[in-house]
Amino acid sequence: MGVEDYHVVELVGEGSFGKVYKGRRKYSRQTVAMKFILKHGKSDKDIHNLRQGIEILRKLKHENIIEMIDAFETPQEFCVVTENAQVLS
Repeated sequence: MGVEDYHVVELVGEGSFGKVYKGRRKYSRQTVAMKFILKHGKSDKDIHNLRQGIEILRKLKHENIIEMIDAFETPQEFCVVTENAQVLS
């Protein structure tokens, strides 16, 4: 899968590592969170650590951990797609 399989809906937040958007899978219409992490300014070690972190997330399956649905990489950035968690008040 890649970014073409999603509709990016709206910006949810941003931080020092990237931006998080609310998204929707095109085929299932599932609402997801999409975290885009720019590679620009990151060292080779940072890029390596990001790839390792994504592989660890890919294997994590637990009822108390938000599940990673997808992850992909472009020449400019990483995108990690997870379940959308909404804070209930």
